[in-house]
Amino acid sequence: MQIGTGFSISIHMLLCVEFFKNTHKITSDFIASSVHTNPVIIRKLMVQLKKAGIITITAGTGGIDLTRKASKISFLDIYKAVEPVKDGELFKIHQNAEQSCPVGSKIDGLLSVFFAEVQKSMEKKLASYSLQDILDKLNN
Repeated sequence: MQIGTGFSISIHMLLCVEFFKNTHKITSDFIASSVHTNPVIIRKLMVQLKKAGIITITAGTGGIDLTRKASKISFLDIYKAVEPVKDGELFKIHQNAEQSCPVGSKIDGLLSVFFAEVQKSMEKKLASYSLQDILDKLNN
C-alpha cells in the first residue's frame, strides 16, 4: 500500500500558492513548472482542492488563493481532498475467508479493530501538521 503522489504534489502546490502570493500570479502553469509536471495534473488536483474548500480559483487573470490561513489547513485536510478513502476505511480486508476455519471465521472482526486503530492514529498525526509548519521550515 502506498499513498499516491497527489498528496505530496498538493502540498507542494499549496506551498507555492502561499509562498509566491505577493510576487507572482499563481496559475496551474506556474505551479506545474515548480512541481515539474504537466499542468493537467495540477488542474485535476486543483479541482479536488477546490471541491474540499481549500482553494479558490479565479478564471482568467485571477489565479489561485487559499480559502483560509495556512495554519488552518492540516495535512489531513489535504490528504482527504486528494486521496479519498473509499467507504471511510483505509484498509480493506479480503472477503470470502473459509468460515469453517478458526482463523478464517474470525479474521474480519480481528483485523478491523487493529486497522481502524492504525487509521485513526495516522489521521490524528496528519491533523497535527499544518501547511504553516512546512512554510515555516521553507522560510528558514
